[in-house]
Amino acid sequence: MSPLVELLLHEGVTYPRFANALKKTFLEAAQSVLETNSARVNDSSISVLSGVHRKDVREWRVAGRPRPQAKIAGAVMEVFTRWASDPDYCDEQGRPRILDRAGGPGSFEALAASVSNDVHPHTVLQELTRLGVVRRTQGETDGNADKVALCADAFVPKEGSAEMLQLFADNAGDHVSAAAHNLMGGRPPMLEQSVFADSLTPESVAALSALARHIWSGAFREFARKATALDRQNQRQPGADRRVRFGMYYYHGPNDKQ
Repeated sequence: MSPLVELLLHEGVTYPRFANALKKTFLEAAQSVLETNSARVNDSSISVLSGVHRKDVREWRVAGRPRPQAKIAGAVMEVFTRWASDPDYCDEQGRPRILDRAGGPGSFEALAASVSNDVHPHTVLQELTRLGVVRRTQGETDGNADKVALCADAFVPKEGSAEMLQLFADNAGDHVSAAAHNLMGGRPPMLEQSVFADSLTPESVAALSALARHIWSGAFREFARKATALDRQNQRQPGADRRVRFGMYYYHGPNDKQ
């Protein structure tokens, strides 16, 4: 937990503030565990299981769970993924094409509309531009551009942005979920593995870093193409209520065993 605590302190989050925020998570998890085990769900059972005082449990249950708000982030992420992997929006080498901002099939507007009817294509483009992963190019007139291009190999918003923290939360949360599923004996086990090496020089670390990025680039495109095709195939089918996340990470640091 040390890296997470260091991040929290860097962001100005003290222990009391973190513990108070974590209380809601303990309460939600306790209710979920009780419901899964068909146990009685009330203030006392939640308090006993979670260790949270009954007064706080009662206040939380009376307040109720807020309805999740629709987020533009999901549409923005899917537009980026489809643009970076869908053959309809890539060239023969699999690289994302520069798209007409407006128009029919093959345009950015058509791409955004194919992902979501709830968020306007202009709003998606503004957000991608603000995050620094899309640029407008050619024929700029009155602040508008005729074409748009991806300018990032991966969806990595600007440093310190709320979007980076949300990506961190989503990725870390699902990674822990996969490991917890396996630790609790879930079947079938989920993919959650890594390769470790030590006693390396900085030059070797740099070479492995480049290799990892190369492998991820190919894996990302292959997985995203398949996921996009299945997403289209599964739309409006009964039982299409599952989600997946496939990721990869690479870390290097000092050898703490020496």
